[in-house]
Amino acid sequence: MNFKRMEIGPVIELRDCIAGLTNLDFTIYDRTGQLVIPSLSPDPIIEAFSLSEKGRKEHRRYLEGGIEKAVLRKSPTVLKGPMNQYHYFIPAQIGSASLVLVGNAFYLSVKDPEDFASKGHDYGLSREDMRLWTKKIVPEDIKKVSEVYEKIHRLFNLSVKSSHEKSTYRERYRKTMTIMELFSEVEKDISEKELYNLLTDAVIFLFGGDTVSAMARTDGRFAPVLTTGRLKKQVEFVPVGSDHFLISDAVKNRRPFICLEAIELLRLGYPEDITSIQIFPLSIRDETFGLLSVFNSPLSEEDVDIISRMCSFAAFLLDTIISRKMFSTRINGLATMNLALNLSPTFQDPDTLYESIVEVSSKMLDAEKVSLMLPEEDGTELFIKAVRGINKLIAKNIRVKVGEGIAGKVYQESKPLMVSDIEKNLFTKTRPNYKTNSFVSIPLRIGDETIGVLNLSDKMSGEVFSQADMEFLRYFVSYASLAIKGAHYYSISEQMRTLSITDSLTGIFNRRYFDDRLFEELQRAIRYDSVFSLAIFDIDDFKLFNDTEGHVAGDEVLKAIADISRESLRSIDILARFGGEEFAIIMPRTERDEAFLVAERVRKNIAELMPFRWKNFPREKITVSIGIATFTAEVKDAKTLIKNADRALYGAKVKGKDRTVVGGTTDSIARGNTSL
Repeated sequence: MNFKRMEIGPVIELRDCIAGLTNLDFTIYDRTGQLVIPSLSPDPIIEAFSLSEKGRKEHRRYLEGGIEKAVLRKSPTVLKGPMNQYHYFIPAQIGSASLVLVGNAFYLSVKDPEDFASKGHDYGLSREDMRLWTKKIVPEDIKKVSEVYEKIHRLFNLSVKSSHEKSTYRERYRKTMTIMELFSEVEKDISEKELYNLLTDAVIFLFGGDTVSAMARTDGRFAPVLTTGRLKKQVEFVPVGSDHFLISDAVKNRRPFICLEAIELLRLGYPEDITSIQIFPLSIRDETFGLLSVFNSPLSEEDVDIISRMCSFAAFLLDTIISRKMFSTRINGLATMNLALNLSPTFQDPDTLYESIVEVSSKMLDAEKVSLMLPEEDGTELFIKAVRGINKLIAKNIRVKVGEGIAGKVYQESKPLMVSDIEKNLFTKTRPNYKTNSFVSIPLRIGDETIGVLNLSDKMSGEVFSQADMEFLRYFVSYASLAIKGAHYYSISEQMRTLSITDSLTGIFNRRYFDDRLFEELQRAIRYDSVFSLAIFDIDDFKLFNDTEGHVAGDEVLKAIADISRESLRSIDILARFGGEEFAIIMPRTERDEAFLVAERVRKNIAELMPFRWKNFPREKITVSIGIATFTAEVKDAKTLIKNADRALYGAKVKGKDRTVVGGTTDSIARGNTSL
């Protein structure tokens, strides 16, 4: 027992009063012989005797033996010590523990110390010291001493009992007030997990619990939902069956029970590290929502009573939480239409749409695991497009053949499937990575066409899916199906649009897109009095290359130049195939000097990075010539800007190719004063 929890002060005062009235001094030990309160005036003979190792050991054995006998007898016990002295051992019971008051030594005759003096030298005591001590000894009358110690025994027990009860009531009051304060500050929208966390923390910190687990009722058993403490790893995944006689008795009678039997603990599924379990039902009326299990923690009767009352109040809160959740589910059902309609704006991004469908359905049915499966293009297999509660890297590689497995059959038959217990309903074992045996698999349909399957499992509450859940889900998937189909059509239209503005050979923008963007940039520059530049470049001696290497090789060069140019440009620049071997670059918000630097980077990278794959072409490198024109107030239309860039390109050709020429007005190009 931890005597710090007991008021020791009154016991010390009692000792001091008795010593003052009777000239008797005491030392107080616990039942193991550990010193609790020292004496006021230690006996000099015993101190000297204990200076030697032999004497110290003999005196210690004597003390421990006397304490043990007094505790067993539960009454004052007088024993003769190794120095022929006598001590009274007076026990006081405190619950399952004991304190023992040991009186200082006394002698019944002078002969007792004289007999010991003859062998005192064996313990390192001098004859002179023994002679002086013996002269001071006054023999006591055993009858009178016994009468005094009998009264001391009664006083000592009354004082210890009073002090212990006072400490117990104070501790009980403190714990009760702390728990009341904890629950008084509980938010009205507290969750089950938060409530369980409050319960486990209270037992750990207020009652010194070693390990505590909050267990929720699900599928005919109680499974841990929150575990904390030293042995968390040993018990956090061990459920207990509600059919075990200890569990069923506690649930039926709504009272706590303790199990200390090793065989029963093993039958419950706990490892050998677990030596005890104290279980408190979380019950209200005829409903038991869960259990609070306390492992390897000796609890007093007062502690058990307080924890039981705390669990009763927690059960009331759980009932409120669950009722509120059911009400919210019904409200969510009414909001299903709105949730589904919110999917419509996401059809432009199919991946976001798929994630939204999974997210909304998970929240709507409180499902921990959800997957959306769509068919491959050939329609023979289903694959996962979005998932929740399952590793995405694993999920993306999962394929289910149409007609096989649960999802495959639901897709093929286009009929929803709701199962409360997979082992009973489908005669198959539960998959190890799923927590419950209940799931829902529902097809996504538009008219007579099935376009996918939505699967949900593992309700976070541990409950099974209900018919009400299925009805809500039917409404939701009808809108989800429309959104998925809309996303499919949008994706096709986007592909068509991309094809209409993309050059089929090089993969960059085509002349049609270039003309539209050039017009937009020109209008923006005129409206906001801003600037932009245009570069046109073509491949030097490309006709000769085609004649010597062939058109297939020429196509490869065009694609390579498109790739190198794309990587060389800034994110704001627009690269397009202008026609044949000509390319164009629109450079928004770019002055001519900066445009020159951009064009030069493209030209140099093409010359350096183009792979050497030709055999007959009589040039060491594939090069390009570039002409640049920058928008000015004199430029009124796109044709003029293109014409200026084309003239600059012609100037680059005339000056020897493989270079960049910057043009501006017609006069500056004619003088050729802006060439590299």
